[in-house]
Amino acid sequence: RAPLANMLVVVDDMSLPFGKLRMKARGSAGGHNGLRSIIGEMGTESFARLRVGIGAPQGAAVQHVLGDFEHAEQRHLDMILDAAADAVELWATDGPDAVANRWNGWKPDLGAEVAGEKEAAGGKVSAAEGGKPRDEGPKPDADGIVRSKTGWRKLLPDILTGQGKDEAR
Repeated sequence: RAPLANMLVVVDDMSLPFGKLRMKARGSAGGHNGLRSIIGEMGTESFARLRVGIGAPQGAAVQHVLGDFEHAEQRHLDMILDAAADAVELWATDGPDAVANRWNGWKPDLGAEVAGEKEAAGGKVSAAEGGKPRDEGPKPDADGIVRSKTGWRKLLPDILTGQGKDEAR
């Protein structure tokens, strides 16, 4: 019974490169079975969705979606989940358009280790995998904490705050 404007669906998506985020205010399922199910149950495509890329499967799609991440990918999950959490917080305060403007161009810096494992497994690594965000994002306090009306949390050090990768989180 909640208004659709208050609903955000977050899904994994194997049609997006690993770690890529994509926000849409509404739209079709785009081949995603989970979104197709939600659209069918609700009878509408008019809800926001945040897709989090898990990359294309090297073998069976079911094993890829339900299985473990590769070792090199596991090292980046905290960064990607933190970015997705930041996108959800921005959606709650500013809406889906602000999230799309801020996060749809973001590419996690996965480094050569993920690329090396994907190539070793026979996969191709796109130019879209790796890079930096388009802007600096929210500013943390002296302790690296961002406080908002929805709570507080420590942000990604090198992605959002401009701090070096070697600084503690």
